[in-house]
Amino acid sequence: MSKMSEKYEFFDHTADIGVHVYGATLPELFINAAQAIYEVMGSLAKGKDRRENSMKLEDQTLENLLHDWLTELLYEVDANRVLYDEFEFVQLDATRLTAIIRGGPIDFARSEPRDEIKAVTYHQLCVEQTTNGRWRATVIFDV
Repeated sequence: MSKMSEKYEFFDHTADIGVHVYGATLPELFINAAQAIYEVMGSLAKGKDRRENSMKLEDQTLENLLHDWLTELLYEVDANRVLYDEFEFVQLDATRLTAIIRGGPIDFARSEPRDEIKAVTYHQLCVEQTTNGRWRATVIFDV
């Protein structure tokens, strides 16, 4: 399987976890990044209740927007114990993101947590469109 057909791949980084994320489109890149951050956290099972929320973010760069997106999803897990697994992007461009996110409360009794992510870092943070039109991002998680 070529790297560009994968959703993401992890790499070793001193005391942290790094990930290269791939997507055919910008929304796919952001969804795959969300799946990567959840995989680092472990196998998190959701309860039966479903929730829908909207997320609206604005920042100066695409890198900052990806950082903010992942930080918000991390906050939802840490503070509200909610895992979002369905994403519908209303708008996503270089400086703005508007999305409908759906998920459910985490059932920790049925979950197998792994690494606790302290933060999404700005270190080596990069979002780029490759020559074939696909997207690639590099993100480092502080664990």
